[in-house]
Amino acid sequence: GEWSRPETCGPGERLMSFRLRVEAPRGIWDDTAANSMAAICSGGTLLEGRGGPQGSWGNWSLPCPPREGVCGLRTRVEPPQGAKDDTGLNDVDLYCCA
Repeated sequence: GEWSRPETCGPGERLMSFRLRVEAPRGIWDDTAANSMAAICSGGTLLEGRGGPQGSWGNWSLPCPPREGVCGLRTRVEPPQGAKDDTGLNDVDLYCCA
């Protein structure tokens, strides 16, 4: 794939909440799983990735507490499936701190 352009919060703002656009399993067809991510900054700016159109937007994550912001993440990535369909990124957890 190709990297999209960076999306950033404004000066002094922090990332507060996010959601993913995920395609449900398609059976015998090619699965793509997570296709895009959107996030909200502490100042209200909406950031949206330039991912593929497949799938539906999930719910927004719980926002970080006041005076905190995202400071870490963890990803769920499907390991190579050999002759089966690979999806890559399946989920993301973001962690808040002061």
